[in-house]
Amino acid sequence: MYIQRFTSGLGNQMFQYAFYTYLRKKYPEERVLADISWYSWNSAHQGFELEKLFCRENNPDFIFEKAGVFETYCCSGTLPQKGKFQYLINRITRLCAGKHFEKARISETGRETENTIKKKIDALPKGRNLYITGYFLDEAYYKHDLDYIRSALSFSEKEEDIGKENALLLQEIREGNSLAIHVRRGDYLNPGYTEAFINLDMDYYKKAVDTARGRFQDPRVYIFSDDKDFISTAFDWLPEKTPVTLNSGKKSYIDMLLMSKAQCLITANSTFSEWAGLLNKRQDSMILYPREYLKEKDSSLKTIPGWVRI
Repeated sequence: MYIQRFTSGLGNQMFQYAFYTYLRKKYPEERVLADISWYSWNSAHQGFELEKLFCRENNPDFIFEKAGVFETYCCSGTLPQKGKFQYLINRITRLCAGKHFEKARISETGRETENTIKKKIDALPKGRNLYITGYFLDEAYYKHDLDYIRSALSFSEKEEDIGKENALLLQEIREGNSLAIHVRRGDYLNPGYTEAFINLDMDYYKKAVDTARGRFQDPRVYIFSDDKDFISTAFDWLPEKTPVTLNSGKKSYIDMLLMSKAQCLITANSTFSEWAGLLNKRQDSMILYPREYLKEKDSSLKTIPGWVRI
């Protein structure tokens, strides 16, 4: 039994789901389960969103089997951290089990190279209980199955689900010569994030817009951000633009849906807008993404057609 841990916001959940799909197809004889217990005690972002957004009758490609508490404990040696009882059980387990659960844990730490962790993932011992953690952002886990992933992670576009204003905007973006721009700020400005994440400056967006205009003549520009006040003034250098301010909180995912329909997308250093690009099915699309990603690490070079690093 392989159990994969899911954490963090929607973009990271989608990368983890792509990896979960990779494991299921790589090891069809093993039971691959998802541990979502992190969301039982962590209130970051909008909580666990995958089931709410993608599990519906008309989306049979979304396959997701959750691990129970006992199954997770058998693989990881830990219970969700809700209180003193769980803490005590986890501590006793660590003291009694020695390195048993440590040996059963496969972790992507971010310090190893992608080739190193990929080789480990592709040679997992069979018939054993393993607990797997990480974000697994590398395109090697989804590139060759992207059509299926796009189908599994397809949003409902019904007006009753996204609202009339968004439905009209969706049609406008899909049918027009459109350029979407994503600006990630929000938690990137908070302690704990500022030490690692870069706030992209306007030089990046200006270079990206110039590149887009070199291919698409007079595109209609739509700007998306988790900081609506910031984008109202920061893009004054763009004479004609539409700041999209309809969606926040539980409706934030609709911004990803809208961005995914644009002819051209300029992403931030954010998994949220990366997935807007990865879900784009347009044959004529261009996805522009930043070389600078973290303060100590550049973005991975993508080989997907239409993706251009700035």
